[in-house]
Amino acid sequence: MNGRTSLTLSWFLCLLTTISTAGAAPFIQDTSVKQKPADKAPFKYVPAKAFYILPETHNNQSGYFSLSEGLDGNMHIGTAAYGDNAYLVEFDPATEMQRIAIDTNKVCGLSAKGYAAQAKIHTRNFVGPSGVVYVGSKQGYRLDKNDKSEYPGGYVMSYDPRNGRTKNLGMPFKGQGIADVMVDEKRGLTYIVTCEDQHWMLGSTEGGRYRELGPRLTPYAMTLIAADGKAYAITKDFQLASYDPDSDQIKTRPILLDGKPWTRENNHSIPTWVLTLDRKNVYLLLLNDSRLIEFELVGDKPKVVAKSHGKMLDGKRPDSRCGLDLGADGNVYAVIRINNDTGFGKGFLHHLVRFVPKTRKMEDLGVLKVSNPDFFDFDKKDKHGKPQKWIHGFHTLPDKTLTPLHAHMSLKVCSDNTIYVTIIYPFTLLKIDAFKLKSTAPSPAENYLNWAEKATIDAEKNIAQFTTVAELIAVRHIKGGLIGFPFVQQAVAQDLWGRSGGLVHIGFGRSWKEKRSDAEQANDVAIVGYDQAPAPNDLKKLQALKKRGVYIVGFGPKKDKRLAKIIGVCDAWFDSGLSKTGHVVKTSKGKMAGRGNVAVNAIHGGTLIAEIVGALTRKGKMPTIWKGYAYDDGRQWGEKYFRKKQFHDDYKIEPLKPGELGKRFLTQIRYPIRRIRRQSLSLKNAAQHIKAEISKQKQSMSLGKATCRQPILVKETIIVGPKRLSFIRFSNHKSKQIAKMFPIVRLC
Repeated sequence: MNGRTSLTLSWFLCLLTTISTAGAAPFIQDTSVKQKPADKAPFKYVPAKAFYILPETHNNQSGYFSLSEGLDGNMHIGTAAYGDNAYLVEFDPATEMQRIAIDTNKVCGLSAKGYAAQAKIHTRNFVGPSGVVYVGSKQGYRLDKNDKSEYPGGYVMSYDPRNGRTKNLGMPFKGQGIADVMVDEKRGLTYIVTCEDQHWMLGSTEGGRYRELGPRLTPYAMTLIAADGKAYAITKDFQLASYDPDSDQIKTRPILLDGKPWTRENNHSIPTWVLTLDRKNVYLLLLNDSRLIEFELVGDKPKVVAKSHGKMLDGKRPDSRCGLDLGADGNVYAVIRINNDTGFGKGFLHHLVRFVPKTRKMEDLGVLKVSNPDFFDFDKKDKHGKPQKWIHGFHTLPDKTLTPLHAHMSLKVCSDNTIYVTIIYPFTLLKIDAFKLKSTAPSPAENYLNWAEKATIDAEKNIAQFTTVAELIAVRHIKGGLIGFPFVQQAVAQDLWGRSGGLVHIGFGRSWKEKRSDAEQANDVAIVGYDQAPAPNDLKKLQALKKRGVYIVGFGPKKDKRLAKIIGVCDAWFDSGLSKTGHVVKTSKGKMAGRGNVAVNAIHGGTLIAEIVGALTRKGKMPTIWKGYAYDDGRQWGEKYFRKKQFHDDYKIEPLKPGELGKRFLTQIRYPIRRIRRQSLSLKNAAQHIKAEISKQKQSMSLGKATCRQPILVKETIIVGPKRLSFIRFSNHKSKQIAKMFPIVRLC
């Protein structure tokens, strides 16, 4: 069988009764229903921009519940490549670019195909406070009757966007795939729900051994960690199970709904639940029941009393697949598919709905509408000249609106209330920004962060230039040319020189051998960057280098007329696009500020170095790279290579595609920029508290007296929204430097 739902066999057979062969019209028009005029839809629309998920990461146009938002705002989507592999794709909303974050076979060192392959990342992904993303792999289907292989079991994996590192955290249960991952990073615990038999497992964030907690859970159960630190899950008989990691005790309690024991109606009753803002209660929605249920997790009552807020949407055959989430605005959002009984078109309609806790009202926000219907070429033929398979998941209504037809697979409301929904056939990510929170006027610091992020995006758009120049430099470097700086008074040299992860042999005084021939020296490459006026002799030095055949690469503002002759000497120039001052933001006092040329030159310089390394790998070479001295073996590493080896002969690096390493560098630069910006409200509040504290310090000091008491370090904690701010202040000290202190700040 080649079904694409994540549910039971019975549900799959039921689904087949509504879907015809791939690519054909899946529904017969009911002529007994009078059609509405084509220009008057009897419902509202919710516009959504569609993005086709990386085609090389899935086959049969499929994915499942796997959808999450990173702390940098990037989205993570799990895919299904049946009989082959499973991937986690990272989507950047700012650039609208996608890349592979996790390749399961690579991370876990696997090569099995067929039924033995890790065919899906199906889990509801979990993003920890650290920003690390945790997922799990799962089996697919036995597509070939001659395939006698057995599925070995799924793996837990992690992806850290801060550095791009992935980890294999082990196999929780042999022969079982993984349906859910929840992590308590504070305690170092990992909670796993397996499938198909729903074992509740406990492991470590470091991987290693897992143990079963018990009891068995309902299919596709989710673990939640509430305000009390306990883990909660729904059992196979629809009771509430809790695990206390402090006492290592498990309890189960019955759930009463409308005064009666809550039971699982059938195999379609798959729950999705989310914590309330205080993390004490949950909202819950079943796949086949549009009633929104709420009950308390935290507490020791012998029975859990649940209440229904009523139907989120009226309609026949409701279907919500991992389609529930709590918005940043405090409202509950869901996507629910129902029969299209409106007479306006046929098939199904996918509605976005909302529950407002303050008013306890349900709102039908409208039917999902693809605002860019050309995102996918539905008419394209396959390599055999036949219609494509598995692309029947959308249909066109009488007013020419393209809308999802068969199945959504997940919904996620992001920190700014942007909503994402995944649709299968073809595998698509829908972005809905109609309910995005209105932002306040950004501060100068926020404007600088916005500008810095845009600078990385602009650099990525220009990646071809970096690659072209890097290819030329790589050839020269292999021929013995050094990459160096003719002068170091400008910031870019300091930024590229001796940096962890940078080239060991960068700088004309840092050769891997004592003497180089004239031919080797003729292949040298000079890097110059300008964020301030050139020195008087800069031009003569560059002209002399040019005369002996040195290739010169420059960075800086073309608009700066003082650089005109220097730019003319350079073989390649990367323009910062700024003025000579480099000011990019306006302060609260109306003055321009910000050393933009320094930042852009650093971004461009790092991107070029990354592309030089990539170009060298394509020529079978890997240049020696610095390891940070913060590592225990950092100095030993440097002593092994510095002035001794131009290329690594102890590490083999596979050839990198043009642009790959440069783009990865820019991605890593964007991550901290976005994380800082997303914490801007907390940082603003913290700054106000610090300002007030400094003011108190100044008022309490007697600066005119000669006596001075010893400073006392005082640790203080301030609650800033949902976070806790800890900082160190100096007390009882008269120094102006101390009065103008920089506290040691930690957001936790």
